[in-house]
Amino acid sequence: MTYAVHQAPRSRRVQAAVAIGGLLWTVSIAESVSAQSATQSAGQGGAAASALPDTSAITPEMVDKGRRLYHGKGTCIACHGTKLEGTPVAPAHRKTSGWKAAKDGAFPELVRVISTGVPGTLMVAFPNGISPSETVLVASYIWAVNHRGTKP
Repeated sequence: MTYAVHQAPRSRRVQAAVAIGGLLWTVSIAESVSAQSATQSAGQGGAAASALPDTSAITPEMVDKGRRLYHGKGTCIACHGTKLEGTPVAPAHRKTSGWKAAKDGAFPELVRVISTGVPGTLMVAFPNGISPSETVLVASYIWAVNHRGTKP
């Protein structure tokens, strides 16, 4: 009895190699983000914690960029709602509802929660891969809605 070995055409082998390479790259990026989060959670801070602006230095441009990140790349609206009203899976980002992890909605606390996540919840550090500087912008937006009356 003889067995024939069937070999996929070269183009399929190349496609498989590219797919595996892409998967390995994705895993590498995820590990890098996880390591960055762990480092910052351990108190080494990074740019977000060490370069926080005084709230009087938060500009309308920062708030607008933060709004775009909150509603876009950061995907914050998926859990916290389009008007920061909260959903069944995550609390509101409004001072009228009380604050859970970010004590009293203080600016440094907002940055801390976005940078480190909240253990035991769906809140991850640096949601959807936003950078430390983008974290400050998102926190500026949330802070401005609650302390300056900025519209969500």
